[in-house]
Amino acid sequence: MSLTKPTRLRVLEEFQRRLAQIHGDGFHTNAGHKVFVGESPELGEDDPVEAIAVLPLDDQIVHHQKKLQVLWPIEVHALTRVDPVKAWQAVELIVGDIKVALELDDREFDGDIAFPGLERLSGTRTRPRESGSRTVGVVLPYLVRVQEVWGNPT
Repeated sequence: MSLTKPTRLRVLEEFQRRLAQIHGDGFHTNAGHKVFVGESPELGEDDPVEAIAVLPLDDQIVHHQKKLQVLWPIEVHALTRVDPVKAWQAVELIVGDIKVALELDDREFDGDIAFPGLERLSGTRTRPRESGSRTVGVVLPYLVRVQEVWGNPT
């Protein structure tokens, strides 16, 4: 018997799959070569110059009977190492690539995940930067609407 992966895991895997495609034709950057899930790291000398981080936040149940309607905010961070002249240009190019990878209608998510509910939660914001940090970035907050059956997270 094969088990279906939980919906939350499939959502994160799909975010990672789509964002990992950010390189080459159709994109301005190669940020998809490094996609972190669950953390937004500081980029060090051994890391690529640009990267993406996917941070799942706390979900919220909006309907509760046998079927649960789940609102799940997921932040996508566009990251680059500090460069006094080009860091923000690089970040803005990554932001554009993220929007292409996640938002274009002709890019379908895994067919059995209800992603028509994918939307941007709020405006793009600057990622906080600690003193001495060598990483700058921007955060794109998304909201994923998924449905689960009580006791069956798949």
